[in-house]
Amino acid sequence: MKTVEDDPRPSHAEAGEPDPWGWEARDAERLRSNEQVEPLRLTEAERTMLRRQAVRDLLRAIIVQVAVSVVVAVLAYAVSGSAAGISALAGAAAYVIPNALFAFRLILSVQKPGGANPATFFFGEFLKIAIAVVLIVAAARFGREWLVWPAFLAGLVCALKSQWLVLAFGKKMD
Repeated sequence: MKTVEDDPRPSHAEAGEPDPWGWEARDAERLRSNEQVEPLRLTEAERTMLRRQAVRDLLRAIIVQVAVSVVVAVLAYAVSGSAAGISALAGAAAYVIPNALFAFRLILSVQKPGGANPATFFFGEFLKIAIAVVLIVAAARFGREWLVWPAFLAGLVCALKSQWLVLAFGKKMD
């Protein structure tokens, strides 16, 4: 049986820091009472709602990435011409395409009765990064004559960072 004294975590009170959220008191009370924590049990309706929300969020992330990529490509085209616009689009595509494939794979796995498997997620993430690296190397190799590197990198970075827009404005987009 665990006791409060057996808790290996550092205490905020011992360090002289306040515990603004009250976690220490709740944890200590739970240990004293020997309370068992029940696992979260969801109804089928709640599971369905969570699956729909996950699919909607994944699709929203891909749509935002594509929209940001198009905006960056249009800006690059307007500032530096067609080679820069195509380069920005190629840079964005080097990340958007693998990310979209990964998202659609996650959407399929979320729809399965057992749900998504963590191993599938990590394998998919590895595959996404590998495909992105291959696309970047292919663009560098085959686009030597026309590739505008600043535009390519701008497209790539904007596609990578566009997910912050989803996080920042995600609830406002509903």
